[in-house]
Amino acid sequence: MAHPDVIPALFRDAETDHPAIEQWCTTVLAGAPARLLILGPHWSGKTYAAFAALRRLLAAGYPSQDITVHGASELKATYDPRVIANTTAVTMIDDVTVSLDLVREAKRPLAPDSVDVQAMMALEAGALAEAIAALAVLPNRSWILIASSPEILAEAVGEQAAARILAVADTLELTQRPLPKLSW
Repeated sequence: MAHPDVIPALFRDAETDHPAIEQWCTTVLAGAPARLLILGPHWSGKTYAAFAALRRLLAAGYPSQDITVHGASELKATYDPRVIANTTAVTMIDDVTVSLDLVREAKRPLAPDSVDVQAMMALEAGALAEAIAALAVLPNRSWILIASSPEILAEAVGEQAAARILAVADTLELTQRPLPKLSW
């Protein structure tokens, strides 16, 4: 998703004063590439923090057409290598590890998927790994990746790509927040 709807309505008021977000924004606004890996469990505010960073860029006059936001699920399902090769100056990829996180968080054993579904999932996982690996080595690009942990990131994108990401990115690790009370 690029211009004009960079920030979804849910995150239009997102703000944070976290030093890692402040540093990332300062670097991007100075015209230098910045890379940020936001880690944490579900409900830790990873996506909120990422959109707060993008919102801060926009508030400072950064051009919205130079920002692209991808959800990992959509990116891997429709992946074309040109999407990353021709990406904007700032790219955010949300939920890089969500498919693995959901399996780990299941409360009961999951039924195995059919062979066709497993094959499709393997192709999509490979596409996501290729996209992340390509983004990690693009020069003069800033990015934010959102994942649950370095270990699950390595499982999602491969050890080599994860090691490259960890080597070039600043890391912001968030902790679990209280879960919202649902009133059904």
